[in-house]
Amino acid sequence: MPPEMDEIPLSDDVLREILLRVPPLPTQLIRAGAVCRRWRRIAAEPGFLRRYRAHHGEPPLLGFFVNPRGREPLFRATLDAPDRVPPERFSLRLHDDTELGGNWYYHGCRHGRLLLLNWKSGLGCRQILIWDPVSGDLIHLSPPPQLDALKGVFFQATVICAATTAAGDHVHGDNCKSNPFKVVLVGTDRSTAFAFVYSSETGDWGDHAAETPVGNCISLGCRCIQIGDFLYWMLFGYDNNILEFNLVNHSLSVVYVPTHIHEDHDGLYPITLQEGTELGLIVMSRSCMQIWQWMIDFDGLPGWLPLEPIYLDNLLHLSAGECVNPTKVLGFSQDYNELFVASSARIFMVNLESLRFKELCKMDEFLDSPDSRPIYAVYPIASFYDADSSSSSA
Repeated sequence: MPPEMDEIPLSDDVLREILLRVPPLPTQLIRAGAVCRRWRRIAAEPGFLRRYRAHHGEPPLLGFFVNPRGREPLFRATLDAPDRVPPERFSLRLHDDTELGGNWYYHGCRHGRLLLLNWKSGLGCRQILIWDPVSGDLIHLSPPPQLDALKGVFFQATVICAATTAAGDHVHGDNCKSNPFKVVLVGTDRSTAFAFVYSSETGDWGDHAAETPVGNCISLGCRCIQIGDFLYWMLFGYDNNILEFNLVNHSLSVVYVPTHIHEDHDGLYPITLQEGTELGLIVMSRSCMQIWQWMIDFDGLPGWLPLEPIYLDNLLHLSAGECVNPTKVLGFSQDYNELFVASSARIFMVNLESLRFKELCKMDEFLDSPDSRPIYAVYPIASFYDADSSSSSA
């Protein structure tokens, strides 16, 4: 560049286009704004921030939440310094916020919102909490009145953003925090599955529950995945199948899984494949991870296709001591195709496409004593985060 070009000042519009391309990690835009007052002014403009988030689309994967029994929900970051979000920034002190008693359980995290249920033995679900960890906003919901007749049913739940395009695709970016949301509660009394839907637009649960027979089902898995207008949970019992909920017509159905697929399994986990467009199922056997894909063949018949197995003991270089107990799948980030798995000693993040992995933390960080219950699930969170101005409930 000729020397005289350095003396040509950039207009604010050109500078906005440059800053628009700064990576959407927690400290990157702040560091750019620290160059001078002019850069800081532009980087803080509400209009620019809306464009910035819309430009990048997918928010960064910040970390995951875990809910150890008898302790406050905890956050662990997945990013490295300086973009690593400290746990205290995402602290939710539930004992200061409610006098309900009972226990709070995480049941889902999607589009930057987390959902927790307050559950008390004999009384069932007593309250639902929607939490935005970045802003600290809390929304309290009463459960649907129909649950009074289903006190013995333990429900799973998820929260989803209700914003979609004309083509039915989800709208990412800043819209998730300002657009309406839905909460879906699903449960089973061992023979029938139930589903209730709350809409923030109408402020109620509707008049009717969806139902479908599920055979001899003992429980529902806590992990929920979304593919377009469908939500999926595992059904555990004499037959292990997958429960499907249609968000358009509010109907339930069952995706059947042949017994030979999961004989002598050490864990079953629904996931998404093909960039989030296809249903998949992970079947764990010790440290071997066999993935099955749900497909429709050329004759229009549905079926399960096995993919190449992944041996996590070799991939993660696990020690002999870490392989004494079966490796567990703790969570799945659909947007980033990242799987959270745990040996008896460590938690890892594994990309299902590249098979690159990263050690995140030690399992003993979540144990108060040798009698503490192990961690069975984590809830990844992807969200735009301004480390300089974001608030929390801490």
